Amino acid sequence: MKTKALKTILLTALSLLFVLPAISQKGIEDGSKYGKGQDSINCIKNLSLYREFFKHSNYKDAIQPWRKVFGECPAASERMYVEGITMYRKFIESTSSEARKEQLIDTLLMIYDRRIQYFGGEGNVLGRKGIDILRYRRLAADGSVNTAAVNDGYNDLKRSIELERNDPRDASLVTFISAAITLNQKGKLNDNQVIEDYFMVTEIVDELLDKSSRWPRAKQTIDDNMIKSGLLTCDALNSYFEPQFEAKKNEEKFLADVIRFYSSAGCDRADLYVSASEQMYRISPGPESAHQLAILFISKSDFQKAATYLRMAVLGENIDNNTRAEWFYELAIVSLANKDYCDAIAYSREAIAYKSDYGKAYITLGDAIIASRDNLGDDFEKRTAFWVAADKYAKAKAVDPGVADDANRKLNDYAVQYPNHEEVFFRDIKDGDSYQVKGCINEYTTVRSRK
Repeated sequence: MKTKALKTILLTALSLLFVLPAISQKGIEDGSKYGKGQDSINCIKNLSLYREFFKHSNYKDAIQPWRKVFGECPAASERMYVEGITMYRKFIESTSSEARKEQLIDTLLMIYDRRIQYFGGEGNVLGRKGIDILRYRRLAADGSVNTAAVNDGYNDLKRSIELERNDPRDASLVTFISAAITLNQKGKLNDNQVIEDYFMVTEIVDELLDKSSRWPRAKQTIDDNMIKSGLLTCDALNSYFEPQFEAKKNEEKFLADVIRFYSSAGCDRADLYVSASEQMYRISPGPESAHQLAILFISKSDFQKAATYLRMAVLGENIDNNTRAEWFYELAIVSLANKDYCDAIAYSREAIAYKSDYGKAYITLGDAIIASRDNLGDDFEKRTAFWVAADKYAKAKAVDPGVADDANRKLNDYAVQYPNHEEVFFRDIKDGDSYQVKGCINEYTTVRSRK
């Protein structure tokens, strides 16, 4: 009997060895939210206690029960991590001891890591962690840049942006570019990588500009930082884009990036910008893109190509009359520059046909008529071009007072070019008669002899 009783006691004791841990066990040990038994009671008590202190901003008394929760039942609450960050930021900013500050920063960063471990959300949390690394460790104690810490922050922010691309935080994007520029200035990141980072961020921000007022502000800050860095030079853009051009020249997105970034950097006269713009037009032609190319070639004084693209632009569909009139007027100006005077006359007339009060087009028509006079024959016939031109200048100031000064000046300057009285008389005509000026001018005008 004694042996049987002893055996029963031993078995009971052995069973308790396995039961007791289940009766009382911390959450960090079994992976549960609060733990079990007395430990779960302690977790809930400390959770409630720290929150009461925290609610009244009493961080000094809140921190001890908070640490208990953090250390013993880390899966109890995600909010606990957010509030822990708030407290530790306050402690960091309040201490004057550099050694103590470093310890507090270490704990702060551990809070971020533990939050990811138990609650996920890596993209969001890494973004916040990266910002805090740069907030508290960008500068070493002696005031110099802590490149190792900046690199850590840069890597966390980059990973965050990759994960949160569709819903990023503006602060993460701004801080990421700032970190990239700092690493570049310290020789730890090459120009191409910073430019590539900038392009990635800009693409994300551009898609969000209409979502909130904070995004245009973020874009402005990012652009200003890049401009101040001096990295967005034409040479740097060439170095980045030229090696990719042949392989990617049929990709609209790549071409759009070239056009957009060269333009924003003031490099819109660079050869690669021109090549990308023309290639984009070949892939996706349209009147607006043709017009943009024309303006580009005008800025480069390549008026032949400008005329080519303007002719394509004016033939486009779904263009309002004012726009078409303006483009025909530009085509007339370019044709004058190319010494295609008859074309300039024709295009000026087209501009006026679409906009009858287009004073500048009448002025240009008069100029083109005078410029084309060498095609009319003898000296008398050439001088008759000034009569027709005078009609256009007079019409210009009649329909558009804004060009009156220019029109009057031309009328006064060119009146001395009319045929004289003897020449008119010799042709058996007189002042006031109707006279046809031929050639590509081909208009009837009124005879006026030089006074």
